[in-house]
Amino acid sequence: MKVIVAWGAFALFHSVTVSEPYERWARRAMGEDRFRAYHRLLFTLYSAAATAAVLLYVRSLPDIPLYRMDGWVRLLFHGVQFLGAGLLLWTPWDLKEFIGLRQWERHRKKEEDAQGRNEGLFTGKGYGLVRHPLYLGCSLLLAFHPDQTHSSATTAAAVVAYFYIGTFFEERRLIRTFGEEYREYQRRVPRFLPLPRRGDP
Repeated sequence: MKVIVAWGAFALFHSVTVSEPYERWARRAMGEDRFRAYHRLLFTLYSAAATAAVLLYVRSLPDIPLYRMDGWVRLLFHGVQFLGAGLLLWTPWDLKEFIGLRQWERHRKKEEDAQGRNEGLFTGKGYGLVRHPLYLGCSLLLAFHPDQTHSSATTAAAVVAYFYIGTFFEERRLIRTFGEEYREYQRRVPRFLPLPRRGDP
């Protein structure tokens, strides 16, 4: 229960800090220029600190082994993890952009777009398989670890659930940004699992 509460608190904190009301407040507090230059980097830093705090807390709790896969089942689990890692590598993303370093560099060099957001909707590679390939890849790595304790399995379940729930809120923003283009993408590509069916907006 303590593990669930800890990750629930993290989910609440993270959900607030990625929300549009928080973003509007941060823009007013920091000013547009500094927001575009520094906000993503600051968000990465305090998100990393919150994640580390939860992981350290969970690690400090009493724990018991849950299961350990051996033999061909262990190889199967590692195979699924390999697919998850492959999906992450197949999905184009810029680490420096993701954590906010490129935005800071563009601001320092006085380039025009300090935020660097993509103007178009990318639907190739991993995004042609599922709409949230990064979440799916991370979920496979966590869920199919062949050695789990009670705390690690609960952590994996909580994180995967948060990823999935988060897709609904994220897609609301994407629909506001891209409109019918994103709705058509929703009809073509599954949300989270690459199942042979059309549409689940």
